[in-house]
Amino acid sequence: MTHKPEPMLWLSDARGIYIPRDFCDIDKSRVENVEPDDWEILENGPDNELYWDVWCGVCDNAIVTDDKGNRFRLHQDGDLWLIPVDMEWCDEDEFWKWPEEETN
Repeated sequence: MTHKPEPMLWLSDARGIYIPRDFCDIDKSRVENVEPDDWEILENGPDNELYWDVWCGVCDNAIVTDDKGNRFRLHQDGDLWLIPVDMEWCDEDEFWKWPEEETN
C-alpha cells in the first residue's frame, strides 16, 4: 500500500488579511500556475487593489509540490491548507478525505 499524504495546515488564520502575503514566503520553485506579477502583487500586501482578486486566482489554480513529489492545491477556510490534489471534500466528516478505492 502506498503512503498517501495528508492535508497540511500551512498558515493559521491568526495572520488574517496577511495570509496571501505570507504565502509568498514559500519556495516559489515548488509552486505552479502563479504568474510573476501575481507574486509581486501579493508580496506588496493588502493595500494593492488587486490583492484579493489575485489571491482568489492563486487559490483556484496553484499547485504546490513537496520534496517527495506530492502535489497539493490550496484551500482557505480561515486557515490556509495544502490539500493533496486527489483528495475530495466529505460533507459527512466536514473535511477532506481520500476517495474510497474500488475492490474487485
